[in-house]
Amino acid sequence: MNTIRNIATIFFLFLFASLNAQVKYGFKTGLNFAKMSGPSELDNAGMSLESWKNVVGFHIGVSFSNKFTDNFGVRGELLYSKKGSEYKYDGQSYRFFNPSGGTVYSTGNSKYLINISNAYIDLPVIAFYRAGDFEFSAGGYVGVMVQSTGEGSLVYSGGKTPNNPNVTIPNTEFFLNYNYRKDDPGGASGDELQIVRVDNQNFELPKSFGAYYDYPAGSSRFFNALDYGLIGGVSYYLSSSLYLSARVQYGLADISNNKADIQKASTAPDKSLIYRNDKDMNFVIQASVGFSF
Repeated sequence: MNTIRNIATIFFLFLFASLNAQVKYGFKTGLNFAKMSGPSELDNAGMSLESWKNVVGFHIGVSFSNKFTDNFGVRGELLYSKKGSEYKYDGQSYRFFNPSGGTVYSTGNSKYLINISNAYIDLPVIAFYRAGDFEFSAGGYVGVMVQSTGEGSLVYSGGKTPNNPNVTIPNTEFFLNYNYRKDDPGGASGDELQIVRVDNQNFELPKSFGAYYDYPAGSSRFFNALDYGLIGGVSYYLSSSLYLSARVQYGLADISNNKADIQKASTAPDKSLIYRNDKDMNFVIQASVGFSF
């Protein structure tokens, strides 16, 4: 939290100072090549169950810079930035089925494929050094999440229950339509149902899950609202006002909420949920085109 406060304080002090200084304003937009990363869950054999791949988003916003010398200055930006990742989980898992007579526990395999899209208002503050047509920059950023969604699928296969270990639950596919900021625990994301037979009973299950369908009442949201980290990049000026830039944004904040990060591989011996105390971070490469005035 001290890092967030320090970056935010520097940003707003720069805004205040800009009111009484010779400031150049600008506009920039471009692509984000984003990925989330963190430690993977492991199965009983120690094999990795999770992976993350890059997704393409975008950023757009304004900038304002103040030069202290002909070559050195400070720049602040206000950006709308889409980040996220393509998330995959494949392997050992479990599932609870909830009939009117009680809860049925099963073990099997789950395959999750989710395209996660998180939108932030980013506030970068960077120092820059101009050398000819090139500009080198480094600094930090703080981001506030304003939207978080996910779309994909879940296939549960090979499921068995303690009461019927020789009977396999039919493979079942669910569509995932997540709104991580608004969905309620236990909520589906549609009215369409499907029938699944478990322990000689027919279960009516939704075909589409919300983000917290498998969560108990009162659960926290999965993603934390704040992100922060470091920035480094280089720009090339095609003219005095038009430039191309490439920048790396390395997140330092844990963007997943440990009170909502439920382990998918197994439960506790008493069948209670296990919450993961790990750290997931954003990593973004930005390619931009911009103008300064």
